[in-house]
Amino acid sequence: MKIVTKIVLALIAVSSISFLVVRETIDQKNANKLAQMGKNQEKFEAFIEEIHNTTPYIVYITSGYRSTAKQKVLHEQNPKNARPGTSPHEFKRAMDINLIGPTGWIRKSDSKEIWMKTGIPDIAKKRGFRWGGNFKTYHDPVHFDLPTRG
Repeated sequence: MKIVTKIVLALIAVSSISFLVVRETIDQKNANKLAQMGKNQEKFEAFIEEIHNTTPYIVYITSGYRSTAKQKVLHEQNPKNARPGTSPHEFKRAMDINLIGPTGWIRKSDSKEIWMKTGIPDIAKKRGFRWGGNFKTYHDPVHFDLPTRG
C-alpha cells in the first residue's frame, strides 16, 4: 500500500473517531436539555429523531426550558425577545436548535431560505410545531414550539 493511501486512510479514521466523540457530546448535552421539557419531552425527542433519521443534519439544542428570570434577562438584552411570563420556553413548549450538516453549521443568522432547504421546517409542521422562521416581526429560524394546547 502506498504511503499516501495509508495517510488518507489514517486521516479518515481519525476524522471518524472525532465525529463520533463530537456526536456523543452533542447527544449528551441534548439529552440534558430534553430531560427538562416535562410532558413535551417525547414530542421533542421524536422531532429530533426524525431529523437525524431523514436528513443529513445533526441537531444541537441551544436552548430549551428557561426560567422566568432568564427570560427577563434575555428580554432586557433584546426587547424583541418575548416578555417574561409569555415565552413558550418558560412553559417547556419551545426549543432553539442549530444544525451541523454537510456544509457546516446552520444558525440563527442564516436565512429563512437556507433553513427551508434543510426540510426541517416541514418536519416541524408535520409534527405540529410552530417555526420561528415564519414569525412576522422577528427572524428566529432556530425556534420551534408547540401550541398551548400541546
